[in-house]
Amino acid sequence: MSAGNWFATRKRAHDLRTKSITTSSTVTTYTARVGGSAYNFIEDRAINVTTTSGNSLTITVPNGVYAGQRLLINFVTEGSAETITVTTTTGSDYSLTAAGDYVSLEWVNATSGWIYLSEVTT
Repeated sequence: MSAGNWFATRKRAHDLRTKSITTSSTVTTYTARVGGSAYNFIEDRAINVTTTSGNSLTITVPNGVYAGQRLLINFVTEGSAETITVTTTTGSDYSLTAAGDYVSLEWVNATSGWIYLSEVTT
């Protein structure tokens, strides 16, 4: 691996990002990136969702990589009565139904899974 690739890989290994999603007829699902080699060491820290008329979204949240890992999912803009369904592999599921709704999750372990720290749902 060249030095340039090594530095790029190292930067991605520490990349916490904000992911913005706008639903459409072709974008109705998203799997959150939680780090680790399966996700090229990229970890979503916040997911901001904008919906368009009639297009709901399902966000799948796989098991976390380390205790204390956090994820914030925001329903930023609502097109017309869409629902954002957040499904965790281990933990509870959540429904965000209006702009301004959010859920903040923290990974505990493989037994407890994702727990919510705070949520606003209508």
